[in-house]
Amino acid sequence: MKVGIMDSGAGGLTILNAIHKKHPFLNLVYLADDAFAPYGSKTIDELQDRLVKVGKFFEREKVDAIVVACNTATVAAIDVLRASTRLPVVGVEPAVKPAFRLSKQRKVAVLATPVTAQSARLNQLIELWKSDSVVFVMSSSTLAFDIDAWPETEEKIKLTIEQLCEKMRSEKVDTLVLACTHYPLVKPVFEQALGKECEIIEPSEGVTAQLMRRLAESYPDQVGGLFAETHQVSGSIELCNTMSSQNHPRLVTWVEDKEAITLQKTVAI
Repeated sequence: MKVGIMDSGAGGLTILNAIHKKHPFLNLVYLADDAFAPYGSKTIDELQDRLVKVGKFFEREKVDAIVVACNTATVAAIDVLRASTRLPVVGVEPAVKPAFRLSKQRKVAVLATPVTAQSARLNQLIELWKSDSVVFVMSSSTLAFDIDAWPETEEKIKLTIEQLCEKMRSEKVDTLVLACTHYPLVKPVFEQALGKECEIIEPSEGVTAQLMRRLAESYPDQVGGLFAETHQVSGSIELCNTMSSQNHPRLVTWVEDKEAITLQKTVAI
């Protein structure tokens, strides 16, 4: 079976790595929409139009499901994408529920892009699960874009994260939700800045589980057969981006199982 995974850049590779590690028999097609990045600076209408085009791309690739591995695209445009395609579509939402359950001091920070931070969906999730927690919703308009330009931007990224974490430390935050799939790529920098006392939550395991539920619902016979043959099957990873072949090495950097990469190509959306 083949699954399409998309993000504005490299961030969704955190989701791809989790899916491939848990279910290596799946063939994965990853789309980094570099030509339209950063998503965090786009309007809702622009993102919805783009997601429909991304859906058409994945239909041409003959995938069996689409994972929108981008918080910004999920909150802004996933409903429009679902309405435009017959394929199962899985999104990614900020993992605020487990964060509120883990937080001992009841002080939780949610770090997102501006679009996600201002979205009605994030605020609904916070109101639903926060109970008596104090919540700090924080955003960065540059961090995701800078992560895509790693390693040249490493020092800038470290400075941005230190500035964000300085506020978290002053507020005695004990749980941080990384509400952009780019951010877990530099999780060690957050860990160094915040120390062991702060739990850092990201959504890759939850998205992986939801993907398999949707695949099992839509293709029960195929999924059952794949599980029966997992010892014989090894899936592939294809990397696509919408900008330039010069961006391929940056994507490869973040893929944990580089031997599974069978194709790298630039595509037009």
